[in-house]
Amino acid sequence: MPEFTSNVGVAFALSSAAAFATCLGGLVIFSASLVKMANPKNLSMALALAGGVMVFVSLVEIFNESVKQFKIAGEDDNGVCSTTCEGNAWVFTNLAFIVGAIIIYGLDALVHRLSPELKDEMDVADLSRLERAVDGRELLSTPADNRRGSLGREGVSPADKEALVGRERDSMNRTGILTAVALAIHNLPEGIATYTAAVKDLKVGATLAIGIALHNIPEGIAVATPVYFATNNRWRAFCWACASALAEPLGAILAWIILGKGLNPALEGAMFGLVAGMMVTLSIKELIPSAVKFCPEGNAVSIAILGGMGIMSLSLILFAYVGI
Repeated sequence: MPEFTSNVGVAFALSSAAAFATCLGGLVIFSASLVKMANPKNLSMALALAGGVMVFVSLVEIFNESVKQFKIAGEDDNGVCSTTCEGNAWVFTNLAFIVGAIIIYGLDALVHRLSPELKDEMDVADLSRLERAVDGRELLSTPADNRRGSLGREGVSPADKEALVGRERDSMNRTGILTAVALAIHNLPEGIATYTAAVKDLKVGATLAIGIALHNIPEGIAVATPVYFATNNRWRAFCWACASALAEPLGAILAWIILGKGLNPALEGAMFGLVAGMMVTLSIKELIPSAVKFCPEGNAVSIAILGGMGIMSLSLILFAYVGI
């Protein structure tokens, strides 16, 4: 059984904290003020910042840590890494990086194969509708509303109207639940990434956890919103958002079991390479395109991405000066 140390405890705590941000996103359905804060531009900035943070930390810290561990694994009996050893270290790191990217694409293909019609995330129209509903300016469609003629469809019987609304509500509920399942699948490698980084280097793990937490907030909104529309039940919607976050601590447990005490440099190198590939792919494939979708005009997204990179660069410089 792998040993549980204080370092491991901190790694689990960071992974759990990043996952909790999904629950924070789900809280928006309880307050019109929170919904206003979760407007498209703010969500875009959060996603772009997260993308910048994750790309920078992955390529500057985690990727290089993978190379370092593979070099240690390839040292001769005198503790020297030859030129062949160094070349092999870079080859193995790049191979692990590619496998990490393939894992993300594979998980994404699995989700879409299970439910081809599932939207990847909430869109601007969903967000506007949520704001109107929570603010009391738009009623959720229910069979009771329909019988009162709130849909206003001419020439359609009340029974047909109720059937249409029922199908709409069922579809929205299914979308929310499938989104929760999809995000849980995507959150598993994020939990592995946070744990792997934090158990080896606390500052890298902490910065990665911040980036993951930033994009988990919109994910919580994406789960809670359709379930709330479908059921008019805030607590059920919130619980589904939190349920989707449980995969991240599960990923941390999986990484703990795989890494054990972390004494195998080759295994650590492979894990770091996988993590770098997964995080960069998630950022380029999911976070940055979503940020552009929410804020397609101007340079705000690119500035936010560079801002996230700049913040992490300054953080690492400060950590180096204080000896962390």
